[in-house]
Amino acid sequence: MGLREFKLPDDLQLLLELIPPSFHYPENEDWNVDEDELENMVDSLSSAQRLWWLFRVMRLLSPPMRDILRGHIWEEAGKPVGVCNVLRQGATDCWLIGNVSVLPEYRRRGIARKLVQASVDYARSRDAKAVTLEVVDGNVPAYTLYADKLGFEPYSGNCQVVYETDALPDAVPLPEGYTVSECGLFEWQPRYELARRITPDAVQQYTPVTKKRYRQPPVVRAFAPLFIKLSGMKHKAFIVTRDSNGQVVASGGYDARTQEGGLNGLRVSIDPEHGELAPHLVQRFLRELLAAAPGRRVEASANHWQPATIAALEEAGFRKKFDYHTLGLLL
Repeated sequence: MGLREFKLPDDLQLLLELIPPSFHYPENEDWNVDEDELENMVDSLSSAQRLWWLFRVMRLLSPPMRDILRGHIWEEAGKPVGVCNVLRQGATDCWLIGNVSVLPEYRRRGIARKLVQASVDYARSRDAKAVTLEVVDGNVPAYTLYADKLGFEPYSGNCQVVYETDALPDAVPLPEGYTVSECGLFEWQPRYELARRITPDAVQQYTPVTKKRYRQPPVVRAFAPLFIKLSGMKHKAFIVTRDSNGQVVASGGYDARTQEGGLNGLRVSIDPEHGELAPHLVQRFLRELLAAAPGRRVEASANHWQPATIAALEEAGFRKKFDYHTLGLLL
């Protein structure tokens, strides 16, 4: 019985086996991991298993890659019953905790607290300056654990929505004075400049907008397309600029599923001063995505500080699943 470190690549399969039953919530079935979400996860982790030799090379050439998917597992009588992962965000000193999960029959025993505390301690040992995590709105036990017992502070949040039909929404014209351009997957400068300008100070206290967070090292740029392809996804990225001065005022795109099953993803980030772009971008990306990968649900999320994007998603026919609270801990 007790805590042990998450080991790569040996524990990737264990993660696949432990997360689905651990993300089961009898008190609210909407919080459970859906089958199509699990299929995306399975393909990503299976690709990581097949390409582990490649990850070894990348970890040797790029030190921040050594901090991908660290964490801990809790065992009872030799049986894994809980897991918590922690990873560095890019090459920054900010870390993210995820996959905090404990089998339902082992909850209320302090296991989640030990797992999260161990991940915080690990990040601190790697010179982290801040650790963040998310908790679904309404999960009072988890929120109480993070905020009241472990000292995390709420500073932001986001809304997660889902589109569950193949019906194409009506096209919305692009407002005058803007240009939408496709950009490369690793064309980081426009996204960085936009995020630096529009991200609230309260958010940047825990996740500062820095070049290290957006600029990927050469080894990642070289091999990431292969990993993405094997994961069953195709990514498209776009930026929106003002015709008058060339300023980047929005970015986004979509993740189209290329294999059977799974779900698609849509993403939009808009300067709040240019919220009139939201209806066009949401419906444009959604129409392209449904044409490229029909027959699958589409998930999207938007920060609470981007209300125009949330409104545009709902107007396009997305259904709200739940809200997330984002909490941070300065180390």
